[in-house]
Amino acid sequence: MVPCSFAESNDFLSKPNGMSDEECAPLSILRVVTQNGAPMVVSCWKMTQEELDEVKKTGRVWLAIYGLSMPPAALYGEKPFVVE
Repeated sequence: MVPCSFAESNDFLSKPNGMSDEECAPLSILRVVTQNGAPMVVSCWKMTQEELDEVKKTGRVWLAIYGLSMPPAALYGEKPFVVE
């Protein structure tokens, strides 16, 4: 998948120390507070044609988080926020 810039983004995350530009590029994000007061960081990703074909075939998407734990995370097929 390829990270995408999007109109509502209001910040970006830099690559971690020790990673090259080829391994990790800056990531456009939206920092927002949900209706129930929880902070949320949103990024946007576009599937390659090969990935899209595989998802259509299997119905599966995989999420990998680097580190030793899995923070609360969610995947959406549409914008998970409303910007006023």
